[in-house]
Amino acid sequence: MATSSNTPTTGTTSPLARQQAIENALSLALYYIRENESPSNIHAATMKAVRAASMLKQACTESTKSGRA
Repeated sequence: MATSSNTPTTGTTSPLARQQAIENALSLALYYIRENESPSNIHAATMKAVRAASMLKQACTESTKSGRA
């Protein structure tokens, strides 16, 4: 994996890095739900899903600003 100072939490990201972060968050959300539907796992899954949604919203905003939409 190539290293870069830009990550999904620091602002400008490569499309690949953003996609990987979104997929990771969604995969973890599914993992927590499938493992056990305890309140703590549901909370953890919700937080990961919200993080993925936030990154998707950021990607949409950036693509609209740059004219890629």
